[in-house]
Parts: sequence; C-alpha cells; structure tokens
Amino acid sequence: MKLSNQVTDSENRIEIPMSVPMPPLEIAILDVGHGNCSIVYDGQAHMIVDVAQELTALADLQQMQCTDIGNLVLSHADADHIRGAAALLAHPDIRVGNLWVNPDPTKISELFLDLMYAAQDYHSEGRLGVFTNLNVGANPSLSAGRVGVEIVHPGIAYAISGQSNAKRPQGSISSNGMSAVLRVSLDGERAVLLPGDLDDKGLTAILDSGRDISAPVLVFPHHGGRSGASDEAEFARRLCMAVRPRLVIFSHGRNVFRNPRVDIVAGIASSGVEVQLVCTQLSKACHALEERLIPGHLLNRPAKGKPSGSCCAGSIVIRLIDGEIVWEPSIDGHSKFVDLIESPLCRRMMSEK
Repeated sequence: MKLSNQVTDSENRIEIPMSVPMPPLEIAILDVGHGNCSIVYDGQAHMIVDVAQELTALADLQQMQCTDIGNLVLSHADADHIRGAAALLAHPDIRVGNLWVNPDPTKISELFLDLMYAAQDYHSEGRLGVFTNLNVGANPSLSAGRVGVEIVHPGIAYAISGQSNAKRPQGSISSNGMSAVLRVSLDGERAVLLPGDLDDKGLTAILDSGRDISAPVLVFPHHGGRSGASDEAEFARRLCMAVRPRLVIFSHGRNVFRNPRVDIVAGIASSGVEVQLVCTQLSKACHALEERLIPGHLLNRPAKGKPSGSCCAGSIVIRLIDGEIVWEPSIDGHSKFVDLIESPLCRRMMSEK
C-alpha cells in the first residue's frame, strides 16, 4: 500500500514514495468461557459473530482501537451466543452498523426479547440496520474490503421453512438446525468456518447441497458438547471430513460441562484428517486438579480465563501471512503447556487414531 502523496527532494526533484502499514487483517476467536465470540478485523471491526458475553469483546475492541462494528451477526438465539449482544448495541462508545439475526418463533427468553426490542428501537432511531435474512440468499452482503464472508447455511428451503415441528420434507427443524454457518476468507484465502451450533440435520442439508465448506480452521459447534445427533462421533467425523481443517477450536468454559466430549474427539480422530485440537479454556476432562498451571504461551489479548488461570489456548488469532493461514498461540508454545496437563484428551485420543 502506498501513500497517494509523495515526498519530493526539493533539489533533485526525486519523488520518494512513502509506505504505510496495512491495517490489521485477522480473526480473533475470543476466550469468552462457555460460548462463542469471533471478531473479524480489517482495520476496524468488519464483523462480530456471536457475543456470549460483552466484556471480553469490548476489551478486545478497545485494545485494537476499534469503535465501529460493521456487522453484528448472531448465528442463532441461544444464550451462549447472544448474551452480550444487547449490551454491545447499547454501549455509548461503540457504533454497530448492522444487526443480522434470523427470526426464531421458538425462543421467548428474556435475553432474546431484550435484543428484539432494542433492535427495534435503534432501527426506528436510524442508528441500526437490521436484517432478518441470514441465509444463502443474502450472499455476498457480508463481504467487503479484504474480508469475504459466505453464508453456507441455512439454505433457501430451510430459510423459508424456519424452525418448526411440522411434518415437512426435511422433518422438524430446531433452532440449532437453523444456526447460521459462515465461512470467512482473508484477502481471498479461506480461513475459518464458524458453524454456530449446527446440528446433524443441518450438516446433512449442507452436504446434500454439494456446497464446499472446506477451511483451514474450524470452530467446532456446540463447544464440543452434544449436537443432538444419534451418533456424536459420526457427526464429528462427517463434519471434519467435509471441512478438512488443520486446526479445530473448542470454545468452552472450564467450569461448564466437561467439553470436549470423548466421542467428539474420537470422531475427529477417525476422520483421517491431520489436525491440531485446541480449547480456549482448560477442560476438567483433561485436568481435574485445581492447582494453577503457569501458561507462558498466551497472547496479549483479552481472555476470560486469564484471571482465574483457566485458559488452555486462551484467545486465538488467525491471520494471512505470505499467502498462508496461520494462527497464534503457536503449535510449539501451546504444546509445551499441554505437557503440564494431567491427561490431555487431544493427545490421548488423537494418538490412538
């Protein structure tokens, strides 16, 4: 990138171009405890996908000196994906351009109602664009600049049908089945698949459509917990074979459930895909002892687990460097931390494949 104005040597009239650094282009998968929050930066915050809680997101935005969010995208209406959304919209120092959220007649939670009426008020005041068509028909509306965003689910039939227990060709559709699935690219390179809480029926619909969902990084749905599939290992195997990631991230909290489940990790191992597994927080399934481990590998980015010593990989940042998608913390740094863990599930299960 060059400055449009150039410095001129007054004696020899030599124009010396000045270069300026490109603004940050990266995806931050934040440690928000049990839940999801991803921020896509292209200078300012191009897009936030899900807000399990707003404090970590706000801290990261502040560290990146961002006050403008182009798009706030909510994959579906579960609390561990939307809990911080209304607070983010109401924050006096943050401007959100557009809210993307699909209707959900099955949700009557106070959180969802608060969000619904806040969106209505801000839209009527001219402060917020609101879009309720978060499905493949909206492509490429979320793409801009160096960021490409492809909505790969819900498809048109799912979107028209919506959540329902009615007898339809695809059977009943749950809120998880309608979860928006996004693939994010950085400067034309596929980077991350964000599947929200995609369930087995939704995955089948994607695979039946023939849509390519490959990406080097996969944030695993349901935080590595139950997806509702009759065979959780098979769900994980099918998903990993379709995505073929090099990195799988489980975004979960240490003190909620014991994710990732053994059968989920076993399914990933059986896919035959060479993959690194990381958790944002240290699972009690891997380390039940309560003594604090000393992590020297964590990034200088906000992470909910830092104060309590609950981080495993903590917050993870994905970038495009020399044409390749890379991430931090590095494999080597995280591996040295895993050496300290009592019984790391990732090593136990992946070594048995």
